[in-house]
Formats: sequence, C-alpha cells, structure tokens
Amino acid sequence: MFLLIPVVGWGQQKLTLSGYIRDAVSGESLLGATIRVKDKVNQGSTANNYGFYSLTLTQGSYTLIAQYLGYQSQEISLNLTQNQQQNILLTPASVQVQEVVISDKRPDEQVKSTQMSQIILPMEQVKTLPVLFGETDILKTIQLLPGIKSGGEGNTGFYVRGGGADQNLVLLDEAVVYNPGHLFNFFSVFNSDAIRNTTVIKGNMPARYGGRLASVLDISMKEGNKEKFQGTGGVGLIASRFLVEGPLAQQKASFMISGRRTYLDVIANPFLKNTSQGGVPYSFFDLNAKVNYTLSRKDRLYLSGYLGQDVGAFDLSDGRFQADFNWGNKIAVARWNHLFSEKMFLNVSGIYNRYRFIFDSHFDNYDSKLDTGVEDVGVKVDFDYYPSLRHTLQYGLQYTKHLVTPRTGTAQTDEGVDFATDRVRRKQAHEAAFYLSDDWVLSDKLTINLGIRASGLRQTGPFTQFNFDNTGKLIDSISYQAGQKVKEYLALEPRLSFRYIVSPTASIKAGISRNAQYLHLVSNAYTALPVDIWVPSSALVKPQYSWQYTAGYFRNFKENTYEASVEVYYKTLENQLEYREGYVPGPLNKDLEYEFVAGQGRSYGAEIFIRKNQGRMQGWLGYALARTTRTFPDLNGGRTFPARSDRRHDVSLVSSYKYNEKWTLGGTFTLGTGQAVTLPERRYVVEDAVIYQYGARNGFRMQSNHRLDLSATYQKNQKKRLNSSWTFAVYNAYGRHNPFFYYIDNEGSAYDATLLVKAKKVSVFPFPIPSVTWNFSF
Repeated sequence: MFLLIPVVGWGQQKLTLSGYIRDAVSGESLLGATIRVKDKVNQGSTANNYGFYSLTLTQGSYTLIAQYLGYQSQEISLNLTQNQQQNILLTPASVQVQEVVISDKRPDEQVKSTQMSQIILPMEQVKTLPVLFGETDILKTIQLLPGIKSGGEGNTGFYVRGGGADQNLVLLDEAVVYNPGHLFNFFSVFNSDAIRNTTVIKGNMPARYGGRLASVLDISMKEGNKEKFQGTGGVGLIASRFLVEGPLAQQKASFMISGRRTYLDVIANPFLKNTSQGGVPYSFFDLNAKVNYTLSRKDRLYLSGYLGQDVGAFDLSDGRFQADFNWGNKIAVARWNHLFSEKMFLNVSGIYNRYRFIFDSHFDNYDSKLDTGVEDVGVKVDFDYYPSLRHTLQYGLQYTKHLVTPRTGTAQTDEGVDFATDRVRRKQAHEAAFYLSDDWVLSDKLTINLGIRASGLRQTGPFTQFNFDNTGKLIDSISYQAGQKVKEYLALEPRLSFRYIVSPTASIKAGISRNAQYLHLVSNAYTALPVDIWVPSSALVKPQYSWQYTAGYFRNFKENTYEASVEVYYKTLENQLEYREGYVPGPLNKDLEYEFVAGQGRSYGAEIFIRKNQGRMQGWLGYALARTTRTFPDLNGGRTFPARSDRRHDVSLVSSYKYNEKWTLGGTFTLGTGQAVTLPERRYVVEDAVIYQYGARNGFRMQSNHRLDLSATYQKNQKKRLNSSWTFAVYNAYGRHNPFFYYIDNEGSAYDATLLVKAKKVSVFPFPIPSVTWNFSF
C-alpha cells in the first residue's frame, strides 16, 4: 500500500496545515469536525477522535471552512507559506436546537465519505426522544435505525443485520463493555450526561476495529469544561443523575465526574412489604470520571474510568430460600496523545476492564454460589498519518490478555458436604492484531478505502482438556502447564470500500469486509437473570468468521435539507454457536463448551433511510427488509431455521416539531415482525409424567410488535445561575400488548379428554406509562 502512494512535491511546494478543532465554550474536542478548502470537494480533512486534523496544500492563499453539526461554520483566510499549526474554536449555534436529529459528521458527509452504514449521534439531540420512565438511553435510540433491531419489548439488547448480541463491539472510551445493561437489560449502563459523542457502524467497519462480526458502537465520554465550572443533572421517576465539570488548571487541565442511581428499591418496597417476597432490595448505580491534561503543545494525557453495579436480593417470607446477586462493569483507561509532526498523530492507550456476575443462594440447609465473568488488560498503539491530500493512513497494534471465567460454582450443606468445580478453571487467552488502512482519493469522483487487519488468539495454560464417551463418562485428559500454548488461531481480515460521486448531491458506495471474533457469548435461556456466559476460542471452540458485502445509493436534496439512502447487504457467518439439542443446565464441574454445537449462518436484506435535517419539523423514516437463517448439522434435523434475530419487516418513524421557543413535541412509532421462538406442539401425559414434543426450531412467530411513544419538552425561562426544563413522555401511548414471552398453559383434564393446551402471551408494559423528568444545568 505504501508503494501505491504517488510521488508528490513536483512543481509547487507542498505544505501542511494542522491543529485541533474544539468547542469555543467548553474546550471539548470535536471529533468528526471537518475543514476544507472553500468550493473544493476533495480538498479537506476530518478531525480524528481527539479533534486533530491535518491538511496538505500547495503554497498559496486559501479560504477554509470549518464545520460541525450544531456549531456555527467558520471561514478562515490564510496565506500558507510554511508548515503551520492552526487551532480552531467553533461556537455553538446561537439558537439551541431542540429537535430530534441523528446526523453524520457534516450535512453532505453521507454522500462524500467512503464509510458506509455509519451514523454519529450527538447526545444533545438524542435527549429529546420519548423513553421508558424518562431515562434517556443511547441503546434504545440506535434501535430506531434501520438494520438495528431490539432484543425484546423495552429491552436495550440489540441485533445488527442478523448478527447475535455478542457480535456487537460496544466501546466506552476505547474499553470493551461486556454487559451494557441495567435492570435486566431494561436500561443501559451509559449515563447520557457523561457522553460526548456516539458513533454507530452497521457494517464494513474500518480496519482499526475488530474482534466482532456485526457492528461497532463507539461511545466517547466528555472531557470536562476547560473554561468554567458547570453542572447538569436530572430527576426522573426511578433514577436521578448529576454531573459536574470544570478546569483543574486554566487552559491546561479539566475534569468531569458523573453519577446516577436508581431508587426503584425505595419506591417498590413499601408496596411489597407484606407480600411473600417481603420486598425488592434492588438498585443500580453508575459512576463516570475523566481527567485530561495538556502536557505540552505536542502531548496530552487522558485518564478515564467507569464503575457500574446492579445489586439485588430476594427472600421468601418463610426464610427457606434467600438469594443475593450482583453484576457490573469496571473500566479504567489511560491515553497519551503525541504529535510527531504536522502529518503524524499518535495515541497510546492502556486499558483495563472487568465484567463479573455473582449469585449466592440459600435453600433450607443448602448453600451455593455461581461466579462468571471476563477480565481484560490491554494496550493499543494507533497512528494517523496524512502524507498528502490523496492519502490518509491509519495503522497500529492492539494486544489484550483475556482472563475468562465461563462459570464456577461451590456448594455446601450443614453436614459439611462440599462441592466445587475442580475441573473447571478460568481460561487465559492472548489476542493481538495489526491493522493498516488508506483512504485514497484517485480522482474528484472516485475514492477508495483499502484496509487489512491481521489478528490472532493464543490460548495458554493452565488448562485440562477432558475426553468423554457418548454417555458422558470421563475417558482421559490432557493437562497444560501455566503459560504453555494450548491452541492458536490466526486470521487475515481484508477491508475494501469505494465511493463514486455521480452528481454533486449523489454517490454510489460499495464494500466488502471479513471479520474474525475470538470471544463468544452464551445466554442462558432458563433464567431471567443476566447470566450471560462468555467463553474464549480455545481447543474446544473455534473462532467465528464472517464476510459482508454491501452496496448503496446515497442522495441529498434541497441543499442537504433532506437526505436519503438505500443499502443492500449479504452476510455469511461461520462457526456460530448454539446449545446442543435437548440441553438442560447440568453439573458445573464440566466445561460448558462441551455442550455447544457449531453451524453456519446467512443474512441479507435492504434498508431505506429518509431524513429531514432542517426546519421546525424534523425526523426520519427507516425501513428494513431482511432475512437471517442458521444451519446446524446437529440441530433441527440439519434443516435451515430462522435465527432468533430474524425480523422480516422493521419500520421506525421519528418526528419532532418545534412548536415555539418553549415547547418541543416529539414522537416515535415502531412496527416489526414478531420474534422467532421454539414452542412445544404436543404434550403427552405418560404415567403422570408430562412429555413435550417441540416443533421446528424457531418455527413459531410471536405477534408483531408496534408501539407509539410521545413526548413534550418545556424549556423554562433561562436564569443567570440555573436553567431547567421539563420533559413529559408517554411510553406505549395506545396500550399495545406486545409479547415479551409465551408460556404453555392447560385447561381441563387429560383423563376425561377435556385437556386443552394453549400458548399464552405475557406483556411487560401492556398499558401507557407516563413519565416526567426535570433536567437542570448551572
């Protein structure tokens, strides 16, 4: 790829203009802001994740335009006679935008860029959406985009273009978030006040991202206001939040601290005090913190962290059964930025993250404990290099040490009989990758992005591999010492995309990408608790692989007031995991990987997206037509069946209307095909034993889902010290009984031939749910 870079420098001297684009009020970096030569489509640059840009031009005089959504565009006139640094401060638009908008980096970015299926979500605009219990949630917002489907009614889980929940790469300040859900996945762990920006990539992800097959959700936390102290927060029906930020050293350092806690336990316990449960001592909290320090003109240091926890318990009134459970994420990230020259930018990140789930129970004289989780320590080294106007290079190295606890357990009785999972140990694996990509402008109309990612994983000891016969009896075993190689996998992941401009307002894009995934999530369908078990690729489990092919037509209308796109995709999936036929949770002293079977997957579809970006009425319409299937030799008799993420039709309509300076009205309507599930078709009673005969795997469809949510935001008169607003919302405005799950019930008796077996629907939110939230800032 380096050999393909054309020789430059003949004739006029090439000079470089570089610097940072930031918010003039807070000093926050504006990632994705653009700077370009006026009236020149292909002479421009986009700021990276830290606001840094680099632009190579011939010597001369120029008028440059710097732009970012929600900010006033700025024209800069300069005479470029030498390499020069130019930091740019953009001022927020004088009229505060309250409408609901999801926007890319610049108004025409969807037409001009080579990246497909990417959308950036500014939090200021997301906050006006109607949401459950008034809690703004970025994960529920992205479910309104075509190609991204909800994991269930009111659920934050999501599927992207037929991929599984574990195939989404969810990042918070570059650290992986393994479980992004609170309250059994009804709320996400992301506090909206602490989020600066969110990027969603639904397919053909750039080479710098890896380790997942379906999508990227890259969330950046605020850096803290460098100019002054300020705070924001909100009080809702079930939770409150608060954020404070400000300078630590003027123009040198700033901080941000944000917290959120639910008081669900405080509200619910008085109503459940005299019931059999005796109360619900359940709560969750989040804590975000970040510090950034400018060491010198060329060096900057960031320290960020996150701590979140769900804690709960339940106790039967007679005291026979008691249980305590908790799960949560811990994240710590240290990043150093260094500017080698006007053309080369370096970022080095040290990352620690951990997810853990613990369940302790006591039943009569029997005590037990279940423990599962993932712990990572890693480092990333990323370079951005701008050799010329025609090339933008990104390359780097990534390494992560995984310590995975699929599941461990202990049990003890009053007689002192102990049980422990002596055969099951934590699994250790080392994942590494090198990547290189080039955004190459071949002409005014054609730009391509070439990328390659070389990745691999090595499982190391201590590890014992057991061999069992068909009856489950242990035959023999192979033991590996600490640090000894057990299994190794390597993969090449090419990425290619191009953009061809067919007119000033329209372009055609296409891409192909290969991805490898080395960690896998196995969800336990037998419990409502989030016992999601992660397992690494190992001697027992192979990595997952995918190929994705995408093409689309993109068009803007009326000076970027309207934008529209049509995308089609085809995806193949290898080594998809499911539990074996007839699996039921068994002894914990056997590796869970022995219960898996592997198969293939396929997903294809089309997505239509139409959006209005300007005016008092704004919003978008999204529609997806898709099909997702799985084929397993050991499941469903080898016949192809619909995947759990299969949805034939999915429609979302989002609209907002700025009625006047005080009131903004909003609404969302969603409609989707019901989820595919497996249910029994027949039921036998043999000598008082009930035997079920199940139908085809995922052969039954739940009822279709549709729902209308409404909101109204009232902006109070601004005051010198305190500004506030009220948001009123109704979730499920017309009380649709959307199915959450089905259960089998029977009426009558088998002995007098009156037995009638029915599948009955359970809805968790079958009625309108009003909410009110008071938001404030000072």
